[in-house]
Amino acid sequence: MPVAQFHYPFENAETFRKRFPADFISEGLDQTRGWFYSLLAIATMLFDQPAYQNVICTNLVLDKSGRKMSKSLKNTVDPIEIMSKFGADATRWYFYSAVAVGNEYRFDPAAVQDVVRRFVLILWNTYGFFTNYARLDGFDPGQPAAAASQRAVLDRWLLAELSAVISDVEAALDAYDPTTAARRLEAFVLDISQWYVRRSRRRFWKSESDSDKRSAYQTLYEVLIMTAQLLAPFMPFLSEAIYRNLAPGKAGVPESVHLSDWPVAPGDWSDDELRRQMSAVRRLVAGGLAARNAAGIKVRQPLRTVTIAERPLSRDLEAILLEELNIKAARYQGDGGGLTLDTEISEELKLEGLARDLVRKIQELRKQSGFAVEDRIRLFYQGDGILAEALERWRDYISTETLAVAVARGQAPEGASTQTLQIEGHDLQVSVVRVAAR
Repeated sequence: MPVAQFHYPFENAETFRKRFPADFISEGLDQTRGWFYSLLAIATMLFDQPAYQNVICTNLVLDKSGRKMSKSLKNTVDPIEIMSKFGADATRWYFYSAVAVGNEYRFDPAAVQDVVRRFVLILWNTYGFFTNYARLDGFDPGQPAAAASQRAVLDRWLLAELSAVISDVEAALDAYDPTTAARRLEAFVLDISQWYVRRSRRRFWKSESDSDKRSAYQTLYEVLIMTAQLLAPFMPFLSEAIYRNLAPGKAGVPESVHLSDWPVAPGDWSDDELRRQMSAVRRLVAGGLAARNAAGIKVRQPLRTVTIAERPLSRDLEAILLEELNIKAARYQGDGGGLTLDTEISEELKLEGLARDLVRKIQELRKQSGFAVEDRIRLFYQGDGILAEALERWRDYISTETLAVAVARGQAPEGASTQTLQIEGHDLQVSVVRVAAR
């Protein structure tokens, strides 16, 4: 390379002219005065120009203690064993994202295992969430999608983030900076899972005629397809698995992610102002959760108001903030930054908080009983006191959240799953029975 591989000048002169100089070469740091220099010197002597336009120079792979790997130290690692255990894609991702190009790698199998935990599983679980619900609802990606401007604020935000991610990743790769590109992608996947899907989960439970539900499906579908395309150069196998199970269902779509074009976001997806505002919401949420923690008040306990010392949020974004913090209303005061919680808990707020605790406990009982997420149930309870009062007061809410078609006080039928729930020193016996599908 670059002369001998084409047997130039004895043949392939036209091929050589098209391929010389190379766009980039990649080698280890120890080749700076060897192979890198040899190519440069030979090309300068023969053609009066360099043999390559860009260099990706990697450093040495050391053991976890920073020592050079060698057989005598018995600290070498078998790459085949690592890839067999954690997967080739996770191994690749470690080398792309662990350190900036040119720095030493302190390699430890636990670091690749961490890639699986903090990134691969999160991506796969997000994809699994979508496919499970899409299958249940019979989602058809071939149907026309609503314009971005007609979708919910969370959808518009995610599409705006994806538009920015595509630009950022493309710019980083154009600059031969795979580490920045990989880290940007990893942060985006976490945003999909930990903000968008978590915030939108309830939307996937609504009636099949709900346009908001379809908007959520269409948005997550488009984002997963494009994310797979962005990941393809880094994770060729995982991206292919996701893409092939989603994309070829649409007419005219290449059957492989590696045959598809680099993604291009439609112009109406870009919305830097919405991205800025959502970032402010997430910052305020983090501050509010910290304030709750400092006051010793769990998130399931509703509060009356929060006072925000910033400019008012839009109605949609304020609703997200209030739901995240489980607060009834927001007041805006000045523009100094930060927020203050009203921590006084009335009897009504106390009952609502207990109702939310009941929902969590009943959901756990559903799961322990082996019920599917879509299974409807009948709910029975026995007992008196504040938990029974909370259940009665918030019967409709609890029924909706637990998919209970009926709630009754009294003895459950034979075969029911029964558990005595304990919440804040109070007890209530609860039973669930799966309703047979019609």
